[in-house]
Amino acid sequence: MSLSRLFDNAAARFADRVALDDGRCTITYRALAERSNRFGQALLGLGLVPQRDHLVSLQNNATTLVEYELTSARFGFARSMLNARAPAEDHAYCTQLVDAAVFVFQEAFTEHVDRLRAQLPSVRHWICVGWAPGWAQSYEDLLARAADRPPAAHPLPTDVHSIYFTSGTTGRSKGVVLTQRNWTQVVTNFMVDALPRIARDDVALLCAPISHATGGLVYPHLARGARLRIVDHFDPAEVARLLLEGGITSSFMAPTMIQLLLQGDLGLAAEKLRLKGLMYGGASFPVDRLEDALAALGPVLVQGYGQWEAPILFTALQPEEHVTALSGDTRILHSAGRAVSFAQVGIMDDDGRLLAPGETGEIVTAGEHVMREYHKNPEATAEIRHGQWQRTGDVGEMDAQGFVYITDRKKDMIITGGNNVYPRQVEEVLYRHEGVLEACVVGLESALWGETIHAVVVPRPGVALAPDTFLGWAHERLPTDRRPRSVDIVEALPKNHYGKILRREIRDAARARHPADRRGDGRGGPH
Repeated sequence: MSLSRLFDNAAARFADRVALDDGRCTITYRALAERSNRFGQALLGLGLVPQRDHLVSLQNNATTLVEYELTSARFGFARSMLNARAPAEDHAYCTQLVDAAVFVFQEAFTEHVDRLRAQLPSVRHWICVGWAPGWAQSYEDLLARAADRPPAAHPLPTDVHSIYFTSGTTGRSKGVVLTQRNWTQVVTNFMVDALPRIARDDVALLCAPISHATGGLVYPHLARGARLRIVDHFDPAEVARLLLEGGITSSFMAPTMIQLLLQGDLGLAAEKLRLKGLMYGGASFPVDRLEDALAALGPVLVQGYGQWEAPILFTALQPEEHVTALSGDTRILHSAGRAVSFAQVGIMDDDGRLLAPGETGEIVTAGEHVMREYHKNPEATAEIRHGQWQRTGDVGEMDAQGFVYITDRKKDMIITGGNNVYPRQVEEVLYRHEGVLEACVVGLESALWGETIHAVVVPRPGVALAPDTFLGWAHERLPTDRRPRSVDIVEALPKNHYGKILRREIRDAARARHPADRRGDGRGGPH
């Protein structure tokens, strides 16, 4: 089975219903199928060969980005989506990594792409959505000249669907190769576990980049005849308006986006909304703020935990589990939920032994959602594979009920006085301070203790945090081995293009500001 079959069935069943809506125009399922057919035939007419020639796209959220995705999947072209917020060097690196033959871009990126062209000799065809410069072909002109003819055959389950790029928080991005089978499993996981109540009258709001996890909403909603409401960027006021007036039933947002919605006086209240499911993931969500979100939005939050190597979620914390936690034991709000129906999840030690409930180790997963490989990197692929299991690089534990608790990234662990401390354990407490907007905890080098715990904190607007007072507050609430010994109060934390905090960059900057005293630093240790 392939994504091609899924969409063809949907287009036949829901031909006259609206599939895509960007606030300016709408596209029916019939028109979407036609445009996808024409784009696919245009690519074939350019001499491109499915599975041999790779496509890349640089677009903000747009109807044409969904058309690009559908065409690639239906005609069997492997594709990548570049993060529109990434710098030129990332765009060049990722395009070179996959040896792209076609580069599709929006008119707004014309000057940016023109500067990249000399670095990308593999690209044979430049296709512009909008007014095309002389060195590129017009997307709409290509479609107008091509035949409205579907692909001659459906792709195989083992065919490459896409190559995604890891977020690069721990080094250079790697290319994650995902097959048609991987993606049909992603769709299954969404429809069975994450958003099981999708119906033909639903509207999914795509307000975070489709090039990332939000793209997982596309096929499940198309399969049910629902509408995709696309906005090109996240604006809290506009998103709040759409939630209140646009009949939105589902969306995906990062925790930061949800917090921004709740910070403003935007009129959001559960009784005014049609939401069935609001997925969140990609970063930790401080529990006290999660409680605020549930109070404002209602029992609709679904947490998904996954990574591109095992997309997009292999555990889920369901809405009813959020509600149960709020009515009594809030402990499970600290979890990432339990394994979805068609995934296995375990905790493994460094020797490959699966651990018992309550024991701490590396989170591993198995199933048809697991990537095929890292592109051109067999060593890295072998490093994270252990039989059927794939290592995530995340440290955590699983309780007797199957709830998975993510402690932190394995590489971020702080060893202080012989004790293992995971930054997230400390950050969850720091976020309880009413003056803290964001917090990141790193280890500083110490001749005496190995490392000491250092906090970097962004205060809320208008709040003045005194370092000594803040440290005293933290010391009252944390056990001795988890107490920050120093703190920097800053205006903002560096983040990557997906909004994830760059812990390594913060750690390096903090260590440069606070060098260790090799005779025994004066910061104090964990005891």
